[in-house]
Amino acid sequence: MRRTLLVPLSRLLLKGASWALDHFYEVGRVGSGIPGGPVLVIANHPNSVVDGLVIMKVAGRRVRPLARAPLFEQPLFGHVLRALDALPVYRPQDAPGETWRNESTFKAAVKALLCGEAVLIFPEGLSHSEGSLARLKTGAARLALEAEESAAWRLGLKVVPVGLTYHRKHAFQGRVAAAVGGAFDVARWREQRQREPWGAVESLTAAMRESLEAVTLNLPSREDAALVEAAETLYATEKRLTTPRAREALAPRMPRLQQFARAVAWLAVADPDRYTALTRAVRSYRQRLAVLGIREGDLPERFSLVSVTRYVIVESLVLLVGLPMALLGTLAWLLPFESPRLLLDNYDFPHEVVATAKLATALLAFPVTFALWLTAAWFIGGLRMLLTAAALLPLAGVVALYWRKRWGVVREDARVFWRSIRRKQLRQQLIRRRQALVREFDSVAGQWLAERASSPVRASRVEAEPGDA
Repeated sequence: MRRTLLVPLSRLLLKGASWALDHFYEVGRVGSGIPGGPVLVIANHPNSVVDGLVIMKVAGRRVRPLARAPLFEQPLFGHVLRALDALPVYRPQDAPGETWRNESTFKAAVKALLCGEAVLIFPEGLSHSEGSLARLKTGAARLALEAEESAAWRLGLKVVPVGLTYHRKHAFQGRVAAAVGGAFDVARWREQRQREPWGAVESLTAAMRESLEAVTLNLPSREDAALVEAAETLYATEKRLTTPRAREALAPRMPRLQQFARAVAWLAVADPDRYTALTRAVRSYRQRLAVLGIREGDLPERFSLVSVTRYVIVESLVLLVGLPMALLGTLAWLLPFESPRLLLDNYDFPHEVVATAKLATALLAFPVTFALWLTAAWFIGGLRMLLTAAALLPLAGVVALYWRKRWGVVREDARVFWRSIRRKQLRQQLIRRRQALVREFDSVAGQWLAERASSPVRASRVEAEPGDA
């Protein structure tokens, strides 16, 4: 009976988590979805539980994740994981003395693959915020090879890498891009597995790492992420690949960001002095932008009187029309809006866990608040008031979200306009600096591409040791 009640609750919470993710992040996908048939999905792990939810959202099919065992005991995410038929992983740091239970998890994952399902695993084994991939554990390779061996190498198991890249991953209305890479067959390792079992594990782990590096940003340090994003944005603006003030989604930018990241990583090794000078130049440019209170893509060369007038009229009308409903939504949903901030004010979470904590708090606060309002409506006006509140409150909440987002954009635009008009000389100076930086980027790119053409050797690292889980 208890399990009968928990199944619909788990599914309801899963839908709630998906809805919360849609409103917390702007989620985009690069490439196609996860193909059919037995698939082992491997992904980098920068954002704790949220990473799994993002992959569920973009996969295009049901995917069963492997997740840390303690998460199954949490009141909200535990139900979500059960609704996904997730499989628990017992790490020594989480469950000392219980790692023997991973054997049953391993067998369950193999069985799922033999049944043609998709299984998700994070080969790094931990969530982190570093600029590049951590050392890959060998568990993913061992799982894939075991599944193919169990099917006499006729399973047709494919490995599909998914690279997750976040912009402001801890923040409400941040952005995330999931880049789905090309699939490759595990059966390619059949002969090596039969001849040299552990060598096949190492080789497949190296191939997994190379496939993940192809769909992620791998940088010399975490601080270089800001450099790459700033450089790509000002480059795209100067080359008119996007327009100033455009809020381009993260997914379409990923090919450019990856090119910049690879070039930066190459330059840091090939010419450290030039890398340092370029880093300082971009940092100086960003500091000068801060004087105007704007970001890299917010620097227009000129303002048109007609376009400015049209913008003021349209945005004013939209904001005025939506204001009453936005006020209602803000007041009605004030507790869920503010509860994540209150939680973070009182608890110090690791950076890669902040988004998970915010989502969990909102996932709890929204239904509780909704239930309280419906109860109040019933007592005040009976069934008619309850039905009115049930229809109006969700609509008001959605309107409030979009109104606040639009108001934020208009407020930024107004600040950019007034400061650019008042400091026209600084704006022109920054435009010239941007042009000079773009010429330097083109020069670096030319040297990088020339070296790649002359030495087309692709480096890969094998970082696996016997006993890795």
